[in-house]
Amino acid sequence: MKQHEWIISQNRKLSAMIHAHSFTVTQTPVVICCHGFTSDKIGSNQLNLHLANAIATAGMIAVRFDFTGSGESEGEFAADTTIKNWQEDLRNVVSWVRNVPEFEGLPVYLVGHSLGGLIVLRHEDTGIAGRVVLAPVTQPVENFRDIILGQDLWQRSLQGRTVANFLGKGFSLSPNFVQDLLENRYELLPQLGRQRSPLLVIHGTQDIVVPPAGSEVIYDQYRGRKEIIRLEADHVFTGRHEELTDLVTRWLIIQKNRLGTLCQGH
Repeated sequence: MKQHEWIISQNRKLSAMIHAHSFTVTQTPVVICCHGFTSDKIGSNQLNLHLANAIATAGMIAVRFDFTGSGESEGEFAADTTIKNWQEDLRNVVSWVRNVPEFEGLPVYLVGHSLGGLIVLRHEDTGIAGRVVLAPVTQPVENFRDIILGQDLWQRSLQGRTVANFLGKGFSLSPNFVQDLLENRYELLPQLGRQRSPLLVIHGTQDIVVPPAGSEVIYDQYRGRKEIIRLEADHVFTGRHEELTDLVTRWLIIQKNRLGTLCQGH
């Protein structure tokens, strides 16, 4: 079954879709899916939709949502899209999930694609049961300056101008995004040193949007239980969604079973 919800974040409503076979389950994970830059809760090539359906079919609960200014959520993409806002949105979505009576006490996992992967990796919450990142942005300043926006649009943004037509899409972006990125940097390594929850990293070897080398660094530096999978795929895993969703759901089931064993041990 699917159910639409509005989640309040920063005085705006975020559009969210819940997928589950039943909302009266016990000890099943709730998996929150975070989309990437210029995407939405359906995902690039319906990636998040396919993931959520697979997660629900495997007996778990999936929550996919639109960040502020994306998809059906309130706000404007150009003015409201910043990493700072996205981090706050995820904090509010996690808080909302934990306050749903039917989800009380259930383990919470995070899945993020691209920029959503950065948000998942930077989310500081010792209560998160595990994280999955798909082609994650790991060096945001360099990635946006050199590839996603490119040097020309980056410089225009630094001059306080709105930029448009990046990634071959018809989006506009105010200077807020680059200003926030330069002020805060959003480096990953300090956060990684404080996290211990299980981590799965999946990256396409043919990704030209977010270089896969960054995922190798994250994997090497992470101190918790970890796994990395390299797929012959592009940034949005074109033609590999069935394999990708199978890898993610199988990993989540393994974590769920391991968590259940630990709970029984106590």
